Amino acid sequence: MTVQRILIVSGTHGNEINPVWAVNQFIRKENSLNNGIDYEYIIGNPAAYEKGCRYIDVDLNRSFKESENFDKHKNSFYETNRANFLVDEFGIDGSKPCQIAIDLHTTTANMGTSIVIYGRRSKDFCLAALLQNKFGLPIYLHEKDKAQTGFLVEAWPCGLVIEIGAVAQNFYDQNIINRFSLIISSLREEIDKLKNKLIELPKELVVHVHQGSIDYPRDEKGDIDGIIHPERINQDWKMIKKGDPLFLDSQGIIHKYEWDQSIWPVFIGEVAYKEKKIAMSYTKKEVICSKKQWVQEFESF
Repeated sequence: MTVQRILIVSGTHGNEINPVWAVNQFIRKENSLNNGIDYEYIIGNPAAYEKGCRYIDVDLNRSFKESENFDKHKNSFYETNRANFLVDEFGIDGSKPCQIAIDLHTTTANMGTSIVIYGRRSKDFCLAALLQNKFGLPIYLHEKDKAQTGFLVEAWPCGLVIEIGAVAQNFYDQNIINRFSLIISSLREEIDKLKNKLIELPKELVVHVHQGSIDYPRDEKGDIDGIIHPERINQDWKMIKKGDPLFLDSQGIIHKYEWDQSIWPVFIGEVAYKEKKIAMSYTKKEVICSKKQWVQEFESF
């Protein structure tokens, strides 16, 4: 296995401050026993972090795009230029190449500690399986959403997001900081165990596969005209079935879930997603059998 560097990114969103604190604490305490794998640490969006806002011009975690219509050399957005810098510096062909990227985030939703992966890359499944096996974390598989693309970890051969909440923006929470520190400190150890065949992946993964998103009720002007129903607050990862309440509008009318297929919601009421017209996203559960290919591709870096 030739994993030599893991990129640890905090502050991709400038008002998510707990990951930055956790990384700084970890750096001060870190010992030299790194199992031959170095960490590279970077604040993803330092300008937004300095101002305590999510981003300056556009969402950095939607700015890692490759398309015919995207000229990365002629864009005035701060985050676009920052994305280019991060890839040029730490991408697999960069000046300090990292094989894996771990992007640390917090959410105002009651997501607990969870893993987010994008698409069905074997290396991502392998790394997510290692962490799920150790910590029992739920996995949110985000795919097939054309409205949301350009995520940071997609620009690396292997990468995943650690998402922890609920915590308010720009508010420090020591418990959440501790959770980040635990996961960061465990990464190299788990990879080393896999490399030396001291650990096996679980036979299967339970993942929550992204199906779509639900907007708030809106009036004829397009303004929000409803709030998340009290029975739905803090119920991330818990099944919604036909007839369950979703929203309570300004007239006191309950908006219910009307479809036959049960769903599992995530990011319920995430503050930052209001601008994206998302009150919650919804998923279906899928059991994925582990494959030897995952480990083989992970070992072939």
